[in-house]
Amino acid sequence: MPAPRRTRRQLLRDSAMYLSRRLGRSLAPPDRVSVNLTLRCNLRCTMCTTCYDSPELSTEEVKGIIDQTAAWGVEVFNPLGGEPFMRGDIEEILAYAVARGFYVTVTTNGTLITDKRARAIAAIPADRLHVNISLDGDEAANDAIRGAGSWRRAIAGYRRIREADAAAGNSRRKILANTILHAGILDRFEAILDEQAALGFDGVQILNLFRVGPDVPPESRALWFSADQAGDLEALAERLARRAETQGPTGYRIQNDPASLRKIPRYYRDELGPLEAPCWAGFKELYINADGAAIMCDGKLDFLNGSFGNVREQTLRQLWSSPALARRRAVVKACRTPCIQDCYLRRESDSGRELAADAARLAAARLRSAVARRRRRVRRIEGAVLRLELTDVTDAPAPGCTTPMDRWERLVASLPQPPSADNWALFRDRGYLDFGRGFMGFEVVRAVCADLAAARMVFDTLAVRWRGEPLLHGEAEPILGFLLDHVERGEVAGRLRLETSGRFYTEPLIALAGRPVPQDIVLDLDRWAGFDGGGAWTPEAGLPPALNRLEAVAGPHTRILLTVRATPHTDARALRALRPDYGLAAGRYPPSGSRLIFVRRTDHDHFLANREARASLAAVATALGVPADLGEEDRPRRCVAPWRSPTVSWDGKITLCPRDVRLEQRVGEVTGGRLSEVWRGPDLEAARRQCEGAGVPDRALCRDCAWPWSPNLPG
Repeated sequence: MPAPRRTRRQLLRDSAMYLSRRLGRSLAPPDRVSVNLTLRCNLRCTMCTTCYDSPELSTEEVKGIIDQTAAWGVEVFNPLGGEPFMRGDIEEILAYAVARGFYVTVTTNGTLITDKRARAIAAIPADRLHVNISLDGDEAANDAIRGAGSWRRAIAGYRRIREADAAAGNSRRKILANTILHAGILDRFEAILDEQAALGFDGVQILNLFRVGPDVPPESRALWFSADQAGDLEALAERLARRAETQGPTGYRIQNDPASLRKIPRYYRDELGPLEAPCWAGFKELYINADGAAIMCDGKLDFLNGSFGNVREQTLRQLWSSPALARRRAVVKACRTPCIQDCYLRRESDSGRELAADAARLAAARLRSAVARRRRRVRRIEGAVLRLELTDVTDAPAPGCTTPMDRWERLVASLPQPPSADNWALFRDRGYLDFGRGFMGFEVVRAVCADLAAARMVFDTLAVRWRGEPLLHGEAEPILGFLLDHVERGEVAGRLRLETSGRFYTEPLIALAGRPVPQDIVLDLDRWAGFDGGGAWTPEAGLPPALNRLEAVAGPHTRILLTVRATPHTDARALRALRPDYGLAAGRYPPSGSRLIFVRRTDHDHFLANREARASLAAVATALGVPADLGEEDRPRRCVAPWRSPTVSWDGKITLCPRDVRLEQRVGEVTGGRLSEVWRGPDLEAARRQCEGAGVPDRALCRDCAWPWSPNLPG
């Protein structure tokens, strides 16, 4: 029997939607709630008929819709316009929607993105807020439609967002171009896409000119394709479809599916019939206009004629179950209007027979999986360190650290007193701390562990630190306990490594050190000292008070390492005196020793800085009387990162190694995919082949990278 195409949760959702349409009832909430935040716009595009002055919902009314959407369990809140940035409160609305747990995409013409607004966007998590910028061609074509200078202003706004994200230390935000394919750019459309890719856009959504019925709107007549362009349009549509079929999972991507692209010529020849699958308008989306009216297609592509209530008078759920909507749905079910708007398709719920077949497949697959887990051999990935980033917020700087401290400052800005281990949980429980942006959800941790356990993949070490302090996480104790459970069962990793400043250790967290499970506790003394304005450990900083309790509780399975980064000012004698009974190690992470003082090297992008880092490490190691792998750059580069250092960011992005702090070289995601599949997937396999040949992956960040020589790379 073939594998099921969906998860159990998806099957239940898709089945409920199928029955909703079949019975004409609201048995499931919509997939999305869309709101026209405004119908105003600062541009006057030649083909546009939808932007005009209209009453608008207030900030609090929009937030109320967002609250209702979240409480209803709808997964997508979709802010629309008009030009959303005509509203002075748009950043507040977007931030509020993200704080309520939504992944949001906002579409804008880009011309109103000032430096201040870009900084406000950068304060919203990059994985939860994506941006689409409308560009109707290259500069000449765009400005002919949207007004002189509009292309340059849009690109300036786009660059401001990129620069603000970089200044905030954010991961790469997904920014697409929305581009209408029209007669004026038929001969150079592919060059326009290449131009967008060169500008750094992540992809394009190709749009069509809008029509109502058989007539071409006079506003867009000059942009409509003529009969003598039909052959060229057919050829272009086929090339675009093939490009979409062969494009990779990363980089600049056409967002349209190939079948939709191949329909474009028929649309402009007026040969397109009604949708070739059921239309889910009225079932898939609840659409609120700027004045609060609930609207939908009237069966003739006119949404204003499809009004059926107002959010100012009814709740979203009341609108969804109203007799007025039931009547609108009946009209859409009988619709025969030619249409290319496949945004209202929901093929996964079209066929009851396919849903039943998938239910049977899912049951069979679960049974096979249970049997296979008992038979499958464990795949141990020796020497590899899997990093799960519980947070990218750090409470203190350290030598070589690039994590921006403003993330910490924003997190604690509203606290009534300085944070400490004693009051952190209290501030969490009283709502002073916002753990939305920058903190990995427990559900992501569970999903990664379930995936690896099912695949029977066991990494050598599971480390729970990357760019931030893991003990700041609001669920640090249950997450660490959960990870130790997996290690104890021989799943996910052979050992857990917790790297922390130690400042936010509580008794329940300390108690975990007593569990009879292989674990390393690495106390970062530089970050311990940095909390009070330092940045590198000095004897005056002393040791974290939690150390004494950890030593008392830790059993034979628990290693404790005190670590500092070597600098020209590191006091080797003071280090040795910290704990005279501890062993000493320098350079590469020590594989053995239950109690150690460990001196590591800093890593830099410039070879002169790395030379200084090697000299500092050599001096400290010599003073301590221990050998050290300095990371000399006197041998060919041979990067092992694709085999040894998979790193998962707090928002689920997978990158090759922890040097990619901007997440510019992602190879996949765990939120929409599986780490086990990425590990065996084409991107990582290609990177491994490139390392075997050229020494490093063929990626921009890797070409001049010195990390293959560093002792900090798992060897």
